[in-house]
This record gives sequence, C-alpha cells and structure tokens, in this order.
Amino acid sequence: MSLDLTNLSVYTQENTDLIAEAILGTDVLANVSVRTGVSVGTTTINIFNADFSDSARACGWNPDGDLTFDQIPVTVDDRQIKQEACPVTLRDYWMAERMNPGESGNEELPFAEVIASYYLAGIQKNIEDFVGAELISQITLLNGANVPAGAAVLTVSNAIDQLNNIYDALDPRVQMRNDVVFVMSPANYRIAVRALVAADLIHYSFADGKQEVYLPGTDAKLVKSSGFVGSDAIVAFPKEYVIFATGLEGEDNFKMFYVESDDVVKMTAYYRRGLGIYSKDQLATNGL
Repeated sequence: MSLDLTNLSVYTQENTDLIAEAILGTDVLANVSVRTGVSVGTTTINIFNADFSDSARACGWNPDGDLTFDQIPVTVDDRQIKQEACPVTLRDYWMAERMNPGESGNEELPFAEVIASYYLAGIQKNIEDFVGAELISQITLLNGANVPAGAAVLTVSNAIDQLNNIYDALDPRVQMRNDVVFVMSPANYRIAVRALVAADLIHYSFADGKQEVYLPGTDAKLVKSSGFVGSDAIVAFPKEYVIFATGLEGEDNFKMFYVESDDVVKMTAYYRRGLGIYSKDQLATNGL
C-alpha cells in the first residue's frame, strides 16, 4: 500500500484562502466587526462619535454639538501552528482506516483536502476560544460594564428573567440598536433554548442554513462560543462595538509539504489575532 506525498507543496502552497475561511468562519466572528490587514503590535482602530444636538435657526455660526474621533487600542499577536507526521504512520493508520479490506487500487486518497479541513477546524477553535476569553476578561464590572442586580447561574426556570435583566442593564442607546448579541457557553445556550421552548417563546430564524435564536421582545441574538466553555459568564454587546483585528493580506497562510530528506510531512499555519471593545460602559454582563 503506497502513499505518494511528493506533490503536496503544489496543492497547498501559500493557501491564504484556508486561513481566511478558518478565521472568518467562526460562529462568534459572524457577530462582531472584523478588520483585516492590521499590523502586529498595539494599534488603534478609529471611530466616529458625534453629538447631534440642535438649536433654533439664527444668523451667524454657532456649532451645535461636537464631531469627535475615538480610538480603540487593539493588541494584535502573530500566532503559529507547526506540526509534522511520518508517512509510515499516515500509511499504517490513516490509509488503513479509510480503505475497505480486500480492495486494491484505492490508494488515491484526498489526503491534502482532509488535513486542510482538519487544520481549518483547529484554527477556528483557536480563534473562537481566543475571542471568548477576551470577551470574558474585557467586558467586566471592573472595566465599566453594567451588571444587573441578582445575577445568577442560568437554569431553565430563571434563564428568561436572567437574560432580560442583562438586556435591561445595557445602555439605552445600545437597546435602540438592532445588532445586539448575547454570547455564552454552549451549555448556557442550551439552557436558554430549553427555557424558551418550555415557555413557548422560541423564535427561529434561518439565515444561510443556520438556526438563529433571539430573546423574545428584543432584537438580541443568542450566540454560543467554545471560548465560554466552563464559564457561567454571559456578555451582551452590539456587533459593531467589538472589533476583531487580523492580517489576511499575504502574511497569514497555511502550507503543507513533504520533506523528502527528512521523510516527513510538515504543516504550518500563520495568522494574526487581536480584539478591541468600544464603550464598555454601555455593555452588560452577568458578572459571573
């Protein structure tokens, strides 16, 4: 049983599309603002902030309110994943696992596609975990976020009230927006869905084949994140207030190639990541 790996570098050389799909395809990143082409290090994201007051019409020039520029500091890190595999191991385990006993001529297996998909899933998990951890650490009472009184661990019996309390703790300006999201652990997401089903309040919206669940009476969407696994924290914010910064302009890439001199398959992935949050005093969390 043979395994020809000599053409791997042709297939995956500088595969930036894979990195883009891995980074931008996570559930939580579909619900935040994403900026690409950001350099490594501490950078600032510029934002408009205007006060649109008015006054009685009159001659002369007396400005009404201010047009200001605000900045969100974001620290963007360079990340990497490097791994290698022995062709003997790939042949004995990977090929044997996927070949039917007694069949011959079935050695042409989509090895590159399978490994690329495996890496894509791994990078997505890393990004999702990073964003979740940043949301938990940045949207806190200490950083100015609002925490409702009586915040408690979610149960089926209290989930609807707890989520509504978090929503009510948001700044009124945020409550007027239609892009508010709640981010929580998969376990708390399931509790929230069960509570809505039990109360006959569930509302499903199907977008691009994905089921979306909203808190009844609001425009707020419930989102689960692997970065919240093991945490009872729940955070609420408008999509445009959370900015994920990455590269994706030539330097972020995935490669897979066979090194004949070492007789190993090597895989590398390079990407950037950083997260900044605007006006934390307008956001809300249960503080757990």
